[in-house]
Amino acid sequence: MRIPLLGAALLFVAAGAAADDSARIEALEKRVNYLEDELTRTRGEWQAAEVAPDDESWADRISLSGSVELGHYDGQEDSVLDDAGYRVFDARLFLDAELGEDIRFGSETLVRNLGLTAEWNLVRLGEVQNDVGEVYVDLQGVAGTSWLNLRPGRFHAPVGEAYRRYGRDAARDPFISNPLGSPWWWDEGVMLYGGSPEGVVGYIASISNGETPFGYDDGSGEQVTLKLWTQPLPWLYVSASGLHSGEIGRGTGALWLGESWGRWIGEDTDVDTYFSGAIQADATRGYDRSTLLGGDVVITPIEALRIWLAYGRYQLDAADGGAYDRTLHYGIAEAVLRGSVLGPLFAPGYVGVRADTLGTFDGGRGFLLDMRYGETLGYNMESFWAYSAVVGWQLGRYAIVRAEYSLRDIELVRGVPAAIRDAADDADTFSVELGVSF
Repeated sequence: MRIPLLGAALLFVAAGAAADDSARIEALEKRVNYLEDELTRTRGEWQAAEVAPDDESWADRISLSGSVELGHYDGQEDSVLDDAGYRVFDARLFLDAELGEDIRFGSETLVRNLGLTAEWNLVRLGEVQNDVGEVYVDLQGVAGTSWLNLRPGRFHAPVGEAYRRYGRDAARDPFISNPLGSPWWWDEGVMLYGGSPEGVVGYIASISNGETPFGYDDGSGEQVTLKLWTQPLPWLYVSASGLHSGEIGRGTGALWLGESWGRWIGEDTDVDTYFSGAIQADATRGYDRSTLLGGDVVITPIEALRIWLAYGRYQLDAADGGAYDRTLHYGIAEAVLRGSVLGPLFAPGYVGVRADTLGTFDGGRGFLLDMRYGETLGYNMESFWAYSAVVGWQLGRYAIVRAEYSLRDIELVRGVPAAIRDAADDADTFSVELGVSF
């Protein structure tokens, strides 16, 4: 009797335990389902609150760089550096931002890369400027091709090869001075550029307002440029540049040759202008048009030697008639030899020589070939020549120390009195400079 009762009791307990286990498992399953739902909901909230992956850190997308040139600058009494002394000669900051990559419409590539560049000029030629240099959006690889890239905004006129030294590469320039007739300046508009994937041929074109002042458009002076370049051999680079602008008014033209640009004859000077040996009245109007044609050749026969040759012709057609027309010619011949030819010990060093010129080369027609001579020579400069020698040493990756001496010769037009000629006699310069870029 006891055995059956014990068996029944065991069966009852087992059934109860099974029922409890079943209930417990069911409860656990409900708890797991609840936790999974809670985790899914929480993850959704986190994702909604998260910054998009491309914006995880603005520091990853933005970079800041800059350059500073400082040293001691001096020259003869008629030079632009007479008693300049110790100065911060150039200082600028650059901001670059990555805005996006591989931007598509469906399966089609719209833009391969989207970026922004901005330049803040603090000091130039030893004077505080605090103005805007380049500011543009860079749309690279439009439609997925290397042949079409766009830069709307403010940029250097893409003429010749010298303008690169007026921007980000200023502190890395092997010379302290810039060539007298190097084409450059910024303007607002749109630039198109591109080339073959192999880097053998390419082009740069632009259309811009055509005025020197920032954000200024006189309405009919648009400036268009086109540069074609090729590098058929690793040691040979060739480019040809053309520029045309419409009317140049009081805003003055948006192309500078060194420190000279398209200004009305007699503007910003009290010095009499001489034309064909006699005093010429100041212009009452600007220029109807301007045209530039130029070419550059860069030769690197060995890795340590770089030779740069350039020539250009800039024609200004005056609204006041042919007597106020001016045609300027510039030429540059430069060679830089790296110390690596002597061995690894001298690899950071270099020497350079340059001969360059700017002028009308017409004894009857002059121009203000450097704005810093406005109150001494005015528009009576027939030609300006410079013969420069430089020695430099790279201090690590980010700094260069260099010393330069430049023999300078200024020729004036016919009829200029001795009082003006005396101000052009002693124009040589000498400078020692430290250039820092980061």
